[in-house]
Amino acid sequence: MLGFGRTLVEVGRRKCEAGTGIEVNTGRPACQFRFPTSDFRLLPIVALLLLTSCSPRIYPDRGQFLKDGDPVPTVDLNYYKSVQERPGQDSTLAVAMAISGGGSRASNFGIGIMLGLEQISTGDGQDMLDEVDYLSTVSGGGFAAGAYVSALYDHQFFNRAEPFSLKQYLGRQIREDMAYPYTGVLVRANFNPVLWFSLADDGDALERSIDEHVLGYRRRARETRKKPQSLQLSDFFVPAGSPAPVRFPMHITNSSTLNTMTIFPFTPDILSRYRINGYTHRLNKTIRDTLDPFSVPLAVGIKSSASFPVLISNTTLCSKYSPLRPFLPLIDGAMTDNIGYYTALQVLKQERAPRKVLLIVDADAAGNRYTFSKKEGAVFSLRVMGRLPSSGLDARRATLVRDIRDVCRQYGITPVFFSFNALLDGTEAPLPEEIMVKEEQKRLIWMIRRNQPFGQSDRQILYELLTHIGTKLTITDEEQELLLYAGQLIVKMQEEEVKRTLKKGKVVK
Repeated sequence: MLGFGRTLVEVGRRKCEAGTGIEVNTGRPACQFRFPTSDFRLLPIVALLLLTSCSPRIYPDRGQFLKDGDPVPTVDLNYYKSVQERPGQDSTLAVAMAISGGGSRASNFGIGIMLGLEQISTGDGQDMLDEVDYLSTVSGGGFAAGAYVSALYDHQFFNRAEPFSLKQYLGRQIREDMAYPYTGVLVRANFNPVLWFSLADDGDALERSIDEHVLGYRRRARETRKKPQSLQLSDFFVPAGSPAPVRFPMHITNSSTLNTMTIFPFTPDILSRYRINGYTHRLNKTIRDTLDPFSVPLAVGIKSSASFPVLISNTTLCSKYSPLRPFLPLIDGAMTDNIGYYTALQVLKQERAPRKVLLIVDADAAGNRYTFSKKEGAVFSLRVMGRLPSSGLDARRATLVRDIRDVCRQYGITPVFFSFNALLDGTEAPLPEEIMVKEEQKRLIWMIRRNQPFGQSDRQILYELLTHIGTKLTITDEEQELLLYAGQLIVKMQEEEVKRTLKKGKVVK
C-alpha cells in the first residue's frame, strides 16, 4: 500500500515535468497533469494507508505486576491484629458480611439488613450485627458499611455513655446521609470551571462528598468546631504487633484494576503490595516516597469502588512499582465481583474460629430484566454498548448462589442470603396486572408505620417496587423508606435460619 502511494505521487511528478509552455498570468511552467476531482477524494484514503502501513515497533517490557496466570493478591490477615480482639466478641465465631453494589438502592437496603440483624440477640448482651467481623463491599454497598462504621466511630469519638444502637444513629445521621443526592455532586463537578483546569474531576468531588457525609467529616467538624481528621484505614485495620486496640470491624472496599480487570481489595497490605505512594483526597493530591498505607483515607476506597465506567471518572493511585507506568487506574468493583463475596470468602478461609458465617446482601435488580424483547429490529449500538460493562457479571448470576454454596461447603462456611427474591418465597398470590407506583408506595408506607402485617400480595408489590428502583446515587423519601423496611422484613423472614447458623458447631458448656 505504501508503494501505491509513492507510485501515484511519482506519476504526477513526471507528468508535470513533461509539460510544455509558460502560463500567461503566472510565468510558471505549464503543467499538463491535473488531478481530477475524483482523484482528490482518494487523498484521505492514501494518507490513511500511509499511516497504517508503517512498520510497527515493539518495545519489550517485562514490568507487568501480574504475569499471565499469576494469582491476584488478596487480603492477608497475618498483616493485622485479629478483629476477634474487640471487646465482647465471640472468638469462636467469625462473621463476614458482603454487601453488593447498586447505588442508593444497595446502600439503603444494606442499612435495612443491618437494622434487622441488630434485632437478633446472640446472648451476653450482643446481637448479630455486633458479631460481624468483616464488611466486604462493592460500590453502593460501601456507602452502607461506611455509614455503619462511621456511626461506630462517632459513638466512641464523642464518648457517648449509652450502648451503641444503629437504630438510634439512623435517625441521628444515617438516614440523611443515605438520602443525600450524590448525583448532584457529580453534575455540579462537571460544570465547575475550577476542575476544568486541574487534574481533579467529578470522581474526586464525589470522594470529598463521601468523606463529608457518609463518613461524618462535616458532622464532626460542626460539633467540635475544628478541622477533624478523615477516617483512615488505620481506624479499621491495626498492624500485627501494634499496641493499639482493635475497636471496629474491618471494612474492605473492593475495586477493579482498569488495565487487567482484577479485583483490588482496598486494604493496607494490598496497597503495600502494589507499592502505592499517592492518592487524591478532598481534591488534594498526596504523594510520599514512604507513604504509610494505613494512613490512606477510607473515603478513597469507597469512591474507587463506586467509579462506574463512563458515568464516574476512575480513581487514579500513584505507585512506585514501575517507573515507566507510575499510575494505577481503578474502577467500580462491580466489574470483577458485584457482590463482594470473593474477598469475604478469602478472609473467612484464613480465620481460625471454628464457626464461620457468610452473610450475603444482594441488592441487584436483575429480577426486572426480560429475556425477550418487543422489538424485532436490531438493537441500537449505543444501547448494546451500555450493557457491556455489566455483561460478565450478569452472565455469572445464573450460577452465583450455587457457586457460593459450593465454595462455602469446601471450607466449612455457612452462607445466608438476603435478597429481594426472599419476598417471593412461598408467595402464591397472583401478580397484579398494573402497579401505580406512587399510590402503592404511600399505601405500603402507611402499613409499615402502623405495623400492619404484609400479606403475600403486598410482598409481590413490594418486590416490584424495589427491583424497579434504578441504580443511581439519588433516592426519594418513599424509595428509602421501603428499602429500609424491606431489609428488616427479609431478615425477620430468615431469622430462624440465622439462629441455626449461630448454633451450628457451638460448644455447649
